[in-house]
Amino acid sequence: MDTQSLAGPQQAESRRNLVSAAANFANRGDYGTLILDRLGRILSCGTPAERIFRTNQVRLIEHLISDFVAGLFPGESSPGDQQTLLVDSCVDGEWRRFVARDPGGLAFAVELKLVRVTTPSPDREMFLLNVRRPSPRQGAGSLAGSMQ
Repeated sequence: MDTQSLAGPQQAESRRNLVSAAANFANRGDYGTLILDRLGRILSCGTPAERIFRTNQVRLIEHLISDFVAGLFPGESSPGDQQTLLVDSCVDGEWRRFVARDPGGLAFAVELKLVRVTTPSPDREMFLLNVRRPSPRQGAGSLAGSMQ
């Protein structure tokens, strides 16, 4: 068997394993982590994030985060606009409140904090999206309309 023909699939599997490990390693305390690509597509998620969204990785991975979180991107955003919004949202490192929906359509409040992960290749840029349920002591606050 040609070893070069295995390089592509092995590299892809290795990358998936690394991304999955990062999503689970990044989870600390009361929040979960999703790993997004530069367009907002979910690449991986940790177990706490699965619990927060009341679903499993199969239903989350390869879907856009905007499928689960309302108001993350305004209206008919282009992929380039979405990438810009993701990058801009990393600047202050603050938690922002949104309305999320689980696969059954049940709405609930979540707070999101986005961290940009730079890579040598711009087309492989990723984002760590930390997600948590607001606690009563964090205050009611208002729900954000977008990441802007």
